[in-house]
Amino acid sequence: MLSTIRTDLKSYWVRWLFAAITVTFGLQELRVLFVGFVGYLRDSTGMSSLSLAPIAVGVFALAFLAGPLNRLLGTRRTLWLTAGGLAALRLAEQVSQTALMDLYLSAAATALFLMWIPLAVGISRARGGHIPQHLGLGWLFGLVLDSSLQIAFRTLDLPWQPGIFALLLVVALAALQLWTLSKLVADAPPATDGSWGSSAALLAVGPWLFLQLMVFQNTALFSSMSGWSTPAAGAALLLGNAFGFWHITRIAPQRTWLNVLVYGVVLLAQVLLAFNQPLAPLLFLVLGQVFSLALGFFIFTGAGAVAGKPGLLRSTLFNGLGHIFFVLLTFIYYASYDIDFGIRSGTLLPVAAVLVTIFLMISLRAKADKAKEFKPIYSTVALAAAALVIPLVLALTWKSPTAQPVDTNTIRVINYNIHDAVNTDGRVDPEALARVIEESGADVVGLQEISRGWLIWGGMDMLEWLAQRLDMQYIWGPTADHQWGNAILTRLPIISYTNNALPPEDVLLLRGYLYAELDVNGQTLHLIDTHFSEKAGQDDIRAQQASVLVDAAAGRPATIVMGDLNSLPNSLALEVMLGGGFIDISRESGLANTFTYPSFAADHQIDYIFISPDLSFSDFAIPLTTASDHLPLSATITLP
Repeated sequence: MLSTIRTDLKSYWVRWLFAAITVTFGLQELRVLFVGFVGYLRDSTGMSSLSLAPIAVGVFALAFLAGPLNRLLGTRRTLWLTAGGLAALRLAEQVSQTALMDLYLSAAATALFLMWIPLAVGISRARGGHIPQHLGLGWLFGLVLDSSLQIAFRTLDLPWQPGIFALLLVVALAALQLWTLSKLVADAPPATDGSWGSSAALLAVGPWLFLQLMVFQNTALFSSMSGWSTPAAGAALLLGNAFGFWHITRIAPQRTWLNVLVYGVVLLAQVLLAFNQPLAPLLFLVLGQVFSLALGFFIFTGAGAVAGKPGLLRSTLFNGLGHIFFVLLTFIYYASYDIDFGIRSGTLLPVAAVLVTIFLMISLRAKADKAKEFKPIYSTVALAAAALVIPLVLALTWKSPTAQPVDTNTIRVINYNIHDAVNTDGRVDPEALARVIEESGADVVGLQEISRGWLIWGGMDMLEWLAQRLDMQYIWGPTADHQWGNAILTRLPIISYTNNALPPEDVLLLRGYLYAELDVNGQTLHLIDTHFSEKAGQDDIRAQQASVLVDAAAGRPATIVMGDLNSLPNSLALEVMLGGGFIDISRESGLANTFTYPSFAADHQIDYIFISPDLSFSDFAIPLTTASDHLPLSATITLP
């Protein structure tokens, strides 16, 4: 077995390594690009969601330049331009310090990555034999490498990592990618086009990539749905990848119409079961990886199955259309929380599974060239399984925050809408948030706008990251879906908690509140953390949501309510809260200015901390910071 593995690696490792690093760089730049679209263009410059759509489509439409560039420059020069240019831009991205530069670099890098795909398929098609299968394996190794790096850095993606170590790692990866590129380009034949049928497999690339980034390679989603820590969830994800590689070694030669249909149906069932049933959703996500990786393998073996004339017309066309599907699926998924398309975001996941299946079945109408039998390459399984060492090592350094009972009836609390860990400049910077919370000396932290793996916020699990950074327990309250909502961090012993929905059910971005009971020196502190609807003209809805909180508190003593109410001090929602007997401590603080939004030039208040009448407060403060677009509120609370 070991000699077989050594032989496999000797034969294929350069090809696999080149594809894996190129895919990893491409996926990293995709995540930076989406943060640039939403965090910078929308939130920092004020561009509307609808205005973003043509810009995003325009960037992804650059994929259609692959064929013309190949014709103009030739295959080898185009390979250097796309893959080599991606490495250079990825290195520049690591040292970039501004959101605008991030946007430019990631847009250019993403375009080069998308153009590289049909070029790589065209070269593998021209080489013939088993090369298209090895391109598919290299692609899948790219998913494994990308996920492994995210897990190793606790889901804070490598482009956002500060310091010399991260830079040296990117330099090393870029150097390896360029070295392997130089090895492969030396004898690269002119890229050839496939038939219309075989090239149609590339239509599936975009929807398949959508499923990978949103679901099957999303460690934060695994953690959120299972309740497991990042190392445990990451190990489950990588184990699923290893099973996927094992499965591919068993079925690699059998790319048939029936297999694609069965795999597509099973994948669709697993997506639906993972999100719509209460039993072991993580199991369905892991099993889904096996079938989704096999379908990904079929994309590249199918696209490279028929060697045609020189050029890349068909491959470029279908690859470009596939990525237009990707950007449209992603845009509609997230914009559906802001714009009424008549569908919920979760609908797009099964739609993507159906599209992958349909496009692959269309491609199977092509008559493939005969190739020698593709022998199972078990070294791929060993390499995928070897990635498990990363979460295992991470587990050795992972903290399991424990409760720290206090012997006083005085605690420090802070409320903070953290804007998904993106600062007012439009860059991902959770460390700045951690410092604000740390400097407040808080024992209890109410958080809103927590993202756990949303692509538009860089795919980070910011709740797990903050809990580790601050050594605090967390309580998670998803609202919009499994990956976005409210949270509580605390050092105090947690007695109980519930996550509850807020009405109405027909708003685009569903809201909720966390109710927790904490032990403060033998007394029970009742805590509510919430985030109200934000749309203009929804004053009645926010008042209704405030009524739910008043009823939930039910006159309980020692109660704190905090959150982003998206309501002004003279609003109906505030009238309801005050009428329910709560004290608005910012109103009672005596401060002339209690504005909390926007943080860079605050001119109104929408964030609050309320207490029941039996509690007292002191040292109320609103720290000035642009780590989020909201300012935090902190206070010392004393129980009777």
